[in-house]
Amino acid sequence: MSTSENNADDRSAVPAGDEDAAAKKAANRAAAKEEKAARRKEEDREREEKRVAKMVDAPSPGWWVPTLCTLMVVGLFWLVVYYLTGEKYPIPGIGLGNMAIGFVLILVGFGMTTRWR
Repeated sequence: MSTSENNADDRSAVPAGDEDAAAKKAANRAAAKEEKAARRKEEDREREEKRVAKMVDAPSPGWWVPTLCTLMVVGLFWLVVYYLTGEKYPIPGIGLGNMAIGFVLILVGFGMTTRWR
Protein backbone atom coordinates (compact mmCIF):
# COMPACT_ATOMS: atom_id res chain seq x y z
CA MET A 1 0.00 0.00 0.00
CA SER A 2 1.36 3.45 -0.92
CA THR A 3 1.46 6.55 1.27
CA SER A 4 -1.35 8.26 -0.61
CA GLU A 5 -3.53 5.21 -0.09
CA ASN A 6 -2.77 5.34 3.67
CA ASN A 7 -3.78 9.02 3.79
CA ALA A 8 -7.00 8.23 1.91
CA ASP A 9 -7.74 5.42 4.37
CA ASP A 10 -7.03 7.77 7.33
CA ARG A 11 -9.40 10.39 5.96
CA SER A 12 -12.10 7.88 5.40
CA ALA A 13 -11.68 6.59 8.96
CA VAL A 14 -12.48 10.06 10.46
CA PRO A 15 -16.13 10.93 10.06
CA ALA A 16 -16.90 14.12 8.12
CA GLY A 17 -18.70 15.66 11.12
CA ASP A 18 -15.55 15.49 13.25
CA GLU A 19 -13.53 17.33 10.59
CA ASP A 20 -16.18 20.07 10.45
CA ALA A 21 -16.23 20.32 14.25
CA ALA A 22 -12.44 20.55 14.38
CA ALA A 23 -12.44 23.24 11.67
CA LYS A 24 -15.13 25.19 13.55
CA LYS A 25 -13.15 24.96 16.79
CA ALA A 26 -10.03 26.20 15.01
CA ALA A 27 -11.99 29.07 13.45
CA ASN A 28 -13.52 29.93 16.83
CA ARG A 29 -10.08 29.95 18.45
CA ALA A 30 -8.71 32.21 15.71
CA ALA A 31 -11.67 34.57 16.05
CA ALA A 32 -11.26 34.64 19.83
CA LYS A 33 -7.55 35.46 19.48
CA GLU A 34 -8.32 38.27 17.03
CA GLU A 35 -11.01 39.65 19.32
CA LYS A 36 -8.68 39.50 22.30
CA ALA A 37 -5.92 41.25 20.34
CA ALA A 38 -8.33 43.96 19.19
CA ARG A 39 -9.60 44.46 22.75
CA ARG A 40 -6.04 44.67 24.08
CA LYS A 41 -5.12 47.19 21.38
CA GLU A 42 -8.15 49.31 22.28
CA GLU A 43 -7.27 49.17 25.99
CA ASP A 44 -3.68 50.19 25.21
CA ARG A 45 -4.92 53.12 23.13
CA GLU A 46 -7.26 54.26 25.93
CA ARG A 47 -4.49 53.92 28.51
CA GLU A 48 -2.15 56.01 26.35
CA GLU A 49 -4.82 58.70 25.88
CA LYS A 50 -5.35 58.88 29.64
CA ARG A 51 -1.60 59.12 30.23
CA VAL A 52 -1.23 61.95 27.72
CA ALA A 53 -4.25 63.79 29.13
CA LYS A 54 -2.80 63.46 32.62
CA MET A 55 0.53 64.86 31.45
CA VAL A 56 -1.13 67.83 29.75
CA ASP A 57 -3.15 68.69 32.83
CA ALA A 58 -0.30 68.12 35.27
CA PRO A 59 1.22 71.19 36.91
CA SER A 60 4.77 72.21 36.10
CA PRO A 61 7.54 70.83 38.31
CA GLY A 62 8.70 73.00 41.19
CA TRP A 63 11.99 73.93 39.52
CA TRP A 64 10.30 75.31 36.38
CA VAL A 65 9.52 78.88 37.48
CA PRO A 66 12.85 79.53 39.26
CA THR A 67 14.69 78.25 36.20
CA LEU A 68 12.80 80.41 33.72
CA CYS A 69 13.15 83.48 35.92
CA THR A 70 16.86 82.84 36.39
CA LEU A 71 17.42 82.46 32.65
CA MET A 72 15.67 85.72 31.87
CA VAL A 73 17.48 87.65 34.62
CA VAL A 74 20.89 86.20 33.68
CA GLY A 75 20.24 87.06 30.02
CA LEU A 76 19.32 90.62 30.94
CA PHE A 77 22.36 90.90 33.22
CA TRP A 78 24.54 89.54 30.39
CA LEU A 79 23.32 92.27 28.02
CA VAL A 80 23.72 95.02 30.63
CA VAL A 81 27.31 93.95 31.36
CA TYR A 82 28.01 93.81 27.62
CA TYR A 83 26.83 97.40 27.10
CA LEU A 84 28.32 98.88 30.29
CA THR A 85 31.82 97.46 29.65
CA GLY A 86 32.05 98.93 26.17
CA GLU A 87 31.33 95.63 24.43
CA LYS A 88 34.38 93.87 25.96
CA TYR A 89 32.82 91.56 28.54
CA PRO A 90 31.33 89.07 29.73
CA ILE A 91 33.38 87.00 27.24
CA PRO A 92 36.20 89.03 25.70
CA GLY A 93 36.91 88.53 22.02
CA ILE A 94 33.57 87.28 20.73
CA GLY A 95 32.04 90.71 20.16
CA LEU A 96 28.39 90.44 19.13
CA GLY A 97 28.36 86.82 20.29
CA ASN A 98 27.84 88.22 23.79
CA MET A 99 24.68 89.90 22.60
CA ALA A 100 23.50 86.68 21.00
CA ILE A 101 24.13 84.74 24.21
CA GLY A 102 22.15 87.29 26.26
CA PHE A 103 19.20 87.21 23.90
CA VAL A 104 19.21 83.41 23.68
CA LEU A 105 19.09 83.17 27.48
CA ILE A 106 16.16 85.58 27.58
CA LEU A 107 14.33 83.77 24.76
CA VAL A 108 14.78 80.36 26.38
CA GLY A 109 13.36 81.73 29.63
CA PHE A 110 10.48 83.33 27.77
CA GLY A 111 9.85 80.09 25.85
CA MET A 112 9.62 78.26 29.15
CA THR A 113 6.86 80.63 30.28
CA THR A 114 4.67 79.35 27.44
CA ARG A 115 4.87 75.81 28.87
CA TRP A 116 4.23 76.84 32.48
CA ARG A 117 1.02 75.46 34.05
